[in-house]
Amino acid sequence: MKDYLDGAIDLHIHIGPDDSPRYYDSIDLARDASNRKMKAVVIKDHLSSSASKAVLSTKVSPGTLVFGAIALNETVGGLNPRSVVSAIRTGAKVVWMPTVDAAFCVEKGRQGHWIKEYIHKKSFGYSTPGISLLTADSPDLKSEAAEIMNICNRENVILSTGHVGPRECLALARMARQTGFDKLVICHPNAWLEDFTVPILKELADLGAFLELTFGACSPLHDRLDPHRIAEIIRLVTPSRCVLSTDYGQVECAPPPEGLRIYCAILSKCGISDEEITMMTKTNPARLLGLEA
Repeated sequence: MKDYLDGAIDLHIHIGPDDSPRYYDSIDLARDASNRKMKAVVIKDHLSSSASKAVLSTKVSPGTLVFGAIALNETVGGLNPRSVVSAIRTGAKVVWMPTVDAAFCVEKGRQGHWIKEYIHKKSFGYSTPGISLLTADSPDLKSEAAEIMNICNRENVILSTGHVGPRECLALARMARQTGFDKLVICHPNAWLEDFTVPILKELADLGAFLELTFGACSPLHDRLDPHRIAEIIRLVTPSRCVLSTDYGQVECAPPPEGLRIYCAILSKCGISDEEITMMTKTNPARLLGLEA
């Protein structure tokens, strides 16, 4: 059986301690990833920075690096460049635009998308109108959003789009192309394929963004997405513009490393070659994290 995990990188794992139950904490994840010989993992909290947890967890994961991140929801000040700089100074390698507080995500929840349950759990009874990256009635990025991309460019860290909508993702991708920023990641567009249509996915990839295709969207309590749809996206934009991650850490899912192994095995059954899987789980994420050999 092929060992898909030796040297692999997962850019999107939820861990505890968190404000909702997780499969295990960051230290247990670090040990598990190390035992499976993974090269690196990125740990994510929706409502706080995970950078400090990552630095400490790396101490127990020989051969495996653990990186932290920050998601720019209201609990960290929203589109706050100061919060971004602070997280990066603490070791964060990924900056997520708003996730559960993104205006697009909040509206999807109102429309009945499965994300509504997650938004409710994270709101603690305090509703939000949602954060948009665009100025009112305009396709232009807010100055704060543009500054956050400039910071990520200067500091050489990944900027992920979080749960913002396709118009916002396109605005970010166009700015990235104009400024030469080459570490923009479109966060699980396969979770909202009714909005991230084929022409939009193609344009995002043509502008130089990476599509992060996550296994979480295939989960029974999430979107139940057919993995063949993911294989179709890979063929559409080519593996050179894709990264594979799990978005795991939920208590109802497998351990994230095992989830990544299963994901790779399933995509292999869907006709994606081992060489293509290697590019999307090792080569591309390593370049994004600055871990090239």
